[in-house]
Amino acid sequence: MRVARLLLCYVLLEDYSTNLGGAAITSDAARQDASATNPTLPDLPSFVQPIGNVTAAIGKEAVLPCTIRKLGNHKVGWIRVEDKTILSMGQRTVTHSPRFLVTLENAKSKNQSQSRDEEEATSRLHIRQLREADRGCYMCQLNTKPMLSQLGCVDVLVPPDILSTGTSEGEVSVLEGENATLSCKASGRPTPRVLWRREKSGFILMRGLHDPLIPDFIVDNQSGEKLELTRVDRRQMGAYLCIAKNEVPPAVSKRVYLRVNFPPSAKVPNQLLSSPLDTDVSLICLIEAYPKTINLWTRKEQVIMSGGRYEIDERGHPDEEWKTTSELKIRRLEKTDLGEYTCSASSSMGKAEATLRVYEIERATPPTRTTLANSNKSSNRGKSKFAQVTTINRIFHQMSTPAMQKSTARIVYNKHMTTSTTVDPRAPFIKDKNLFKNHDTPNVKNCANAKKLSDTRIYAVCLLFFLTLR
Repeated sequence: MRVARLLLCYVLLEDYSTNLGGAAITSDAARQDASATNPTLPDLPSFVQPIGNVTAAIGKEAVLPCTIRKLGNHKVGWIRVEDKTILSMGQRTVTHSPRFLVTLENAKSKNQSQSRDEEEATSRLHIRQLREADRGCYMCQLNTKPMLSQLGCVDVLVPPDILSTGTSEGEVSVLEGENATLSCKASGRPTPRVLWRREKSGFILMRGLHDPLIPDFIVDNQSGEKLELTRVDRRQMGAYLCIAKNEVPPAVSKRVYLRVNFPPSAKVPNQLLSSPLDTDVSLICLIEAYPKTINLWTRKEQVIMSGGRYEIDERGHPDEEWKTTSELKIRRLEKTDLGEYTCSASSSMGKAEATLRVYEIERATPPTRTTLANSNKSSNRGKSKFAQVTTINRIFHQMSTPAMQKSTARIVYNKHMTTSTTVDPRAPFIKDKNLFKNHDTPNVKNCANAKKLSDTRIYAVCLLFFLTLR
């Protein structure tokens, strides 16, 4: 009886333990199913905040932070989404590239009074020396059941670069009057902006589209990968800069030189050049052409070379290379140097000539001694005559008194000239034509008559005074 009871207890205990174990397994399975449907249960890790997107320039470093709450013994892994490459697991880097590095930092939550289970950990993915191929999204993954993950993307900024394909060569040649197109293809992220500028002046001459009535205009710069120049003029020849820039420094540029070909032209500022003999003379010839010309000075179909009394100097324009000035210097001009000279310019585009003539101009001759003597005599004669007249006038003025000056007025009455001190108001004045015939020389005869009259009166007065005294 006692044995039967022991056997019954054994069976009950075994059955109880079996049921207890099954219940535990069932609770674990239920918890796993619950985690699958609701992964944010308090006993599982969770992400504190999204990773976000990171932007960095090429060659720099990008860092993606992944912050987890209650990480515990779980592992954090990083995977590149584009090609499913595993970069790290925990703190160990799986990829062989030394540019990738993973760091793990433990930090308590902001509320320090919380339990230890509320602590946070941050796993950071460092991508150093960024390349364009690193652009894309990366996954931060936890080895939980079910797996927890979130994404962070990296954008790589690339400075501008001018491509060889789609870009004009370093030199573009066109004929004057044709259209020209300068191209510049640039790459970068963000897409760079392309500007065109002249290298020296900074201004671009634009011409009207197929219409000569539209005036030319000047712009500081022109934007776009292509610079369209219509009916190209020689003034547009020169170097143009294609400048590409975006938000990432530095900006880059390419130099494109535009050549405008046209036939030569020659002209001289002065077609007639005069100079005295034995002086230096400069003959100037202005030439415009591209390509460069062969310039010659000729006289009587003979080419003049530098040497002796002749010197030829050619100089180009600093800003307009199609302009050339040719100068022929003749030292100590001689009779044999007088005549016509021809300036000629020749190139593959054609030939041009300009002609000028050199002639002699006489020097001013200095006055001789004979001429100076004659001029002195004539001046002395004029001076002596003037002195004589002045002396006569002075004598007459000293001899005459106010009464005498009044009495010597000349009156013509009935065509007879009389001298009187009292003028008859009834007698008409008749102008004597011979009286004022010569205004420069005084009437000496009248002066003599006046002197005689004055002497007679003085003699009479003295005689009367003498008789009274007796």
